[in-house]
Amino acid sequence: MNEKEIRKELRRVRNREIELLLKYKYGKRINLEGLLNKYLPESLEETLDGAFREAFKMVFDKGTAIIGKTFNEKKLRESKGTEAEARLLWAKDMLITGVEGTGLGLAGVGLPDIPMFTAMILRTIYQTALSYQFDYNTKTEQVFILRLIEASLARGTKAEDLSNGLDEYMRRVDKEGYEYYGSINDYVYKTSKAMSDEMLYLKFLQTIPVVGVAGGLSNPIYLNRIKSYADVKYKKRRLMIRLREAKKEREERTQISVYE
Repeated sequence: MNEKEIRKELRRVRNREIELLLKYKYGKRINLEGLLNKYLPESLEETLDGAFREAFKMVFDKGTAIIGKTFNEKKLRESKGTEAEARLLWAKDMLITGVEGTGLGLAGVGLPDIPMFTAMILRTIYQTALSYQFDYNTKTEQVFILRLIEASLARGTKAEDLSNGLDEYMRRVDKEGYEYYGSINDYVYKTSKAMSDEMLYLKFLQTIPVVGVAGGLSNPIYLNRIKSYADVKYKKRRLMIRLREAKKEREERTQISVYE
């Protein structure tokens, strides 16, 4: 792909990104607050937040290698992020998380599915990262992934602010060679809070056997949302790298021709 083609593809990805941002900026969440507030246990939000925190920590501490064994890393690295392959992976993960969430919803189980759901989110992002030739194992990339999940769930002007912040992080990492060596706990807390805030009422529904399926169906909805956002950001990131490489090659060729 030459520089002109890269720019054209980058414009297409940016347009898709704008579509998502507008959807998240002005889109309304499912309004269950007025209906369910009087039934909601006071401690549920804190419990849900804690459950997501522990799930993220568990995966990053011990589960990443296990998740990596559930897909073919070599094949993904060679896929070059083609849309056909991405749709196939996506459909498979959506099916798994839909069955898992709905099944637990029928049983009236809301919180115990969080480790499985969190692992499925990270598995999906790991596959997306690899398909665009990014290594998900480093602490620098873990921070990117956590910030990506948080940004994908944001609404209003916060969605745009977090997206811009993520772009700046991408630039620092990929252009300037920035590496993160600190603790990821602060990012885990922020992302867990974003997850619990967005899913509180649907997860509460999942604990009620009679209506639990409605809560369980939220899992594939949110997986779809996070995956769509991850695909746009990783594709944009890869194209930005390729554009910088193409510009550098062009400048080098121009410099050589001047001296000839």
